[in-house]
Amino acid sequence: MSVLSASFLLSRPGFTMDINCELQTQVTGIFGPSGAGKTTFLHVLAGLETPDSGSVVIQNHEVFNSAKKVNLPPEKRKIGYVFQEGRLFPHLNVAQNLKYGLKQKLNPEFFKEVTCLLKISNIMEKKVSQISGGQGQRVAIGRAILSSPDILVLDEPFSALDKNLRQHIIYLLKPLIQKFNIPMLVISHDLSDLLMLSNQLMIIHEGKCAGYGNYYDLIGKKEAITEMSKSGLINTIELKIDRVDKEGGLLILSHGEHQIYAESWLDGDNLNNGIQVNLFLRPEDVTLARHRIEDISIQNQIEGKIEKLITTDNKVLCVIDHGFKLIAEVTLATKQKMNLEKGTKIWSLFKAAALKSNSERIVHSSNLL
Repeated sequence: MSVLSASFLLSRPGFTMDINCELQTQVTGIFGPSGAGKTTFLHVLAGLETPDSGSVVIQNHEVFNSAKKVNLPPEKRKIGYVFQEGRLFPHLNVAQNLKYGLKQKLNPEFFKEVTCLLKISNIMEKKVSQISGGQGQRVAIGRAILSSPDILVLDEPFSALDKNLRQHIIYLLKPLIQKFNIPMLVISHDLSDLLMLSNQLMIIHEGKCAGYGNYYDLIGKKEAITEMSKSGLINTIELKIDRVDKEGGLLILSHGEHQIYAESWLDGDNLNNGIQVNLFLRPEDVTLARHRIEDISIQNQIEGKIEKLITTDNKVLCVIDHGFKLIAEVTLATKQKMNLEKGTKIWSLFKAAALKSNSERIVHSSNLL
């Protein structure tokens, strides 16, 4: 069953949105430049804007159909909408904001689970003016989840927060999504934010869907790669923590048979081996070689096979399959010199220091505000 099926036309002075898409994954990132129509798309789903024609179906519930004259008001669409600025009520405390607008009797256990997972159970009596921006955004997310929506929609929910708070809130969202099985659409102009939540993206360009699917597949589509390149491409790798090398200052991780090294800020105490973390690596930080190189300071050297080559302007993007995908960026001259082709066996080399993490277990912060 699809999470969302939308096919509609909306015309406004100077802007036309013509969308035809079917989203099937639990979490989909909505990506595109300012003015492309991302927020308009969400507003149509939520009933805040009405298309000229078409239909919108959410979780098998038809919420808009121009031919059948169906147009459910926002309050009947069962959408948990989280705006960029949170939109909490300043005259209510946190608990009252969380319970505001609930159409059914609140399940105390559900309330406790949500507030504990979002780490806001200790601020229930505080006014909105007494809590931080990060806490406010978590309260807004909690309020949306407590409404038991068919789908959760987040419109640039992290843009007003600094990078550290943004990373922690994303970290907290993942278990919520998994535990309560809530489909989610999230807009962000930051690819690393979206990719930490899901590899499934919908690219909106000039009011149209320029591509939908796995991030590494979208790289081969011209309009999609053009928009993503403006933000800066990034590799996201899900790895398992094996151990901490205190003396060497390294985090030892693995993916299948590959052992990978990253700089570590963990002391190893109370660390549960086997925890999964997302690490990020920029394509320009990946060096390619036709064989393993001995006596070199680069600690990560993994063998793989080139899956595809994409030429953009004066550079070439190599998508390499290592059991996980990596994008490496090389010049046209390097491609020719190394005779790089689809199917070529290749080694990807990258420094431990080049791997970055957004995981709460690794970033330099123990306090979540």
